[in-house]
Parts: sequence; C-alpha cells; structure tokens
Amino acid sequence: MTPLDHPRRWALVAAAAATVAAGWFLLVPITAVYVTSADDPVPRDVSTRYSWWTTEQNFTYSDAGLSSSPHTVNGVRLNCGNVFTVGPAEAVLAPEGPRACSRVETPRCIGGLIAFTVALLGASWAALLPSGGAASRNAGARYRQPRSQRRALKRGW
Repeated sequence: MTPLDHPRRWALVAAAAATVAAGWFLLVPITAVYVTSADDPVPRDVSTRYSWWTTEQNFTYSDAGLSSSPHTVNGVRLNCGNVFTVGPAEAVLAPEGPRACSRVETPRCIGGLIAFTVALLGASWAALLPSGGAASRNAGARYRQPRSQRRALKRGW
C-alpha cells in the first residue's frame, strides 16, 4: 500500500502522528538539569529530562577533576513544568531558574507549535484528498448500461 493508493488515509495518519508529537512537546513536563557557581551564576551544561513527577534538588560539589581551577559548583535539578505552566520552584531560584527553563522550553514550544500546525493542515487537507483504493480508481471507467436496457433485462425481454 503506497501513499498514492490511499492519500486520505496517509494524510490522517500523518495528522495523528503530528498531534501526538505536539501533545508531547507542549504538555509533558520537563526537568532542567544545570550547573551554576558563585563566581558565575549563569546556568551552564543545561540538559533536559522528560518526567511527570520531579523533585527539585540542589547539590553542591567540587569540579576538581573537571576544570583546571577547581572550585565549588552548585548542581540543580529543576521542575520547569510544561510549556503553558511554570514549575513550582522556578521563581524561587531567580534569576538562573527562569533562565535555564527558558533555554529548554523555547525549542519545545517552537517544535510543538510546528507539529500542531502540521496536524491541522494534514487534517484539513485530508478532507480534500480522494479516498483512494481500487474501487474508487476504477469507478469512472466502469461501463453502465443505459436505463432502457436495464429495464428490459429486469422484465425478461
């Protein structure tokens, strides 16, 4: 089965997949894991985790093996919420908390909106596409007897 045989079905499958992707990007909460220090409070080494239930953690450690001048750094795991909400402790860790969350949420928001747009376009274009299949492909080429001949065959003439 190729996309050319059933274009409406494939457009609806693509729209459903884009809807799931948009829901994932926009609604699933995200956790930002980053590192700050007293010398440089700007978040760095920001990574993301997708999770429904996250507890915020602050942990302090020395990066003696990671940098040429060892100093104490603060590692943070912060629940940023989803694209439409703010995490419960995001504002408490200002200014680096909102800054780190915006670094991980901006690409998700853009990707989610693009996926949602693709889903809407796919669903609306699916109504304009032919349903496809062998029956609809051959429907126009089918021979149909004139009405007078069909009536004559019914009456047994």
